[in-house]
Amino acid sequence: MAKKAADKAAKQARKAAAAAARDARLKAAALRKEMEAKAAAEKKAAEGGEGDEKKEAEEKPAEDVKMEDPEAEEKEPEESDDDKDAGKVDFDKLDVFGVEDILDVGGGEPLFSTFGFEDWTMMSLRFELHLLAHAFKLDVKDPDRIGIHVEHLAFYYNKYFKKALNHKFYGTDTIQELLELLRDTCVVSRKAKVVEPQLPDDMESLGIFVMLTEEARRDRVRRVDMGDESARLKLSQPSVPGVPNLAAVGVRPAVMGGVRPVVTPQLGQVRPAVQIPPAWQQAVAQPPGRPGFVPPSAMGQVRPFQPAGAAAAVTAAGVAAWRPGTPWRG
Repeated sequence: MAKKAADKAAKQARKAAAAAARDARLKAAALRKEMEAKAAAEKKAAEGGEGDEKKEAEEKPAEDVKMEDPEAEEKEPEESDDDKDAGKVDFDKLDVFGVEDILDVGGGEPLFSTFGFEDWTMMSLRFELHLLAHAFKLDVKDPDRIGIHVEHLAFYYNKYFKKALNHKFYGTDTIQELLELLRDTCVVSRKAKVVEPQLPDDMESLGIFVMLTEEARRDRVRRVDMGDESARLKLSQPSVPGVPNLAAVGVRPAVMGGVRPVVTPQLGQVRPAVQIPPAWQQAVAQPPGRPGFVPPSAMGQVRPFQPAGAAAAVTAAGVAAWRPGTPWRG
């Protein structure tokens, strides 16, 4: 909003300056005309009637000029202002490191307008390794330890950022090959094999990381167009935005347990019917003349609850119904 207000104020100032210049030119033309008229009057007084005709001939072109000049002068500043507002720079020929504002390089277009997934990923890694290299020096406070050894970079990356640095995700075989892609931010020294930052730690603006990424993108596109397929990045892009590809990283997804799957019956399946024993088997299982007898097959069954009075009545009825048999007489 502040930028739009500043542009509007500058445009109004340019219009006011153009109007002031136009008024000054009109005043100068009027003064010149007045001086010419005065000279013509003096000449008329000297020469007589011949000066009147010459004066009329000189006044007509002056009036025509006075009427034509303002129209031509008013159109010029308005057209130039519109051209400046609507004009856009040639993005391919733009000097990346000469941009003052990465959010607007011309016509409201940002410097990162052509970034893809791989460009944003590499820019984030540039910034993280820059912070890691400088933070390690401040934390160790040991002049003998000038940086992180290249073999320990993954360990300290996980220690500081709480996430793993997998070089295979970026399409490289080793950490050192990954750092070769970011040699504009960090390099590995030849003797000590430690990671050294290429940018200072007291930068006023972090837009340099956008500039470095855009310059690397242009160089990569130029090399691919020339037929160098090794310049193409081979990053493993996740299938869902914001969710890492666990299969590419080598992490096994967790299995949720504790919930038993619901089995739905399929069409055509028939549930087996409950087999009910016939009446004669039920009678044998519990004879009516022997109250309280429970067969072994019914030991696991639960007897229904009966009140005390009802149980006594049933017992009495059973005793009254039972009679000893008549002894056999031969």
